[in-house]
Amino acid sequence: MTGAPGDHARVSELLGREPRGRYEIVVRDETDDPVVLENAPLLDDGTPMPTRYWLIGPEEVRRIGRLESEGGVDRAEAEVDAAELAAAHARYAAERDAAIPAAHEGPRPTGGVGGTRVGVKCLHAHWAWYLAGGDDPVGRWIAEQLAEDPAPKDHVALSVTARELSVRWGEARAVLPVGVGVVIDRWLTDDDPPRPEALTNALGEVADHLDDVVRAHPEIAAVGSAAVDGLGTWAIAQLESGVAEPHSPFALDRDTAEEIFRLAATEARADRADNPGLPSGDVDIVLGSLCVVVSAMRRLALRQISITRPGPTS
Repeated sequence: MTGAPGDHARVSELLGREPRGRYEIVVRDETDDPVVLENAPLLDDGTPMPTRYWLIGPEEVRRIGRLESEGGVDRAEAEVDAAELAAAHARYAAERDAAIPAAHEGPRPTGGVGGTRVGVKCLHAHWAWYLAGGDDPVGRWIAEQLAEDPAPKDHVALSVTARELSVRWGEARAVLPVGVGVVIDRWLTDDDPPRPEALTNALGEVADHLDDVVRAHPEIAAVGSAAVDGLGTWAIAQLESGVAEPHSPFALDRDTAEEIFRLAATEARADRADNPGLPSGDVDIVLGSLCVVVSAMRRLALRQISITRPGPTS
């Protein structure tokens, strides 16, 4: 792990957890905030880490999430030359594997970009490699798409971390101090299941911060839909679908979101853990994420959201 004092805390904040392996910040934005990590090929416990380059910059994650929500993965796979893509996977794998210690005898990472052997799985991994200087045809394709449509005015993007909720509207962006961890710590830790008044307070705190966004951009309430990503949001899709790998992006309408929230909020933690598809480690995070997402859907008058699958974790 390298960088200036405070970098590790910021990386942990953007990931929503402590990194589980060594990394280096290889791309920063104009404010010196981390954008791309270069990961060691093995985690601290020896687990293989196939994703060499990892996108964590909030703005870039949102831009690529929007592109994925619009069918970008399938389009990229159809439009990028298959032979060029295969060669890129091979280059990525060779660079990553060259960093494995010579004496290592355990499991090794496999696949190319983001652990993918063929085709395109995750645009975030390709964009991270491209921003870090990688010769990636999918990265070049992404750059062309972003240049053609950098920030549509009729698009809302919500991104959640442990401490923040980011709302992007056209060229405007608001970062609100009500992430999943904040909601859980303040309102959802005392009772199991949480008391109704605690849930009301959690929803209300998110809505109070969103009031400023609506006052600054009243037209946002006319859009009706948003792309959503970040900490705990994919667990909502897993909880609703009942499977570990639902289709991405996962469409969720307002009525369904309200019903999922009602059921999750009234279940004891142990009962919530029995839901098929929901990872055991997300039984708390999913409720905090539901508070943030449902409150945002109410306050921004969103009829539907599309949740984007995160990239592979480090």
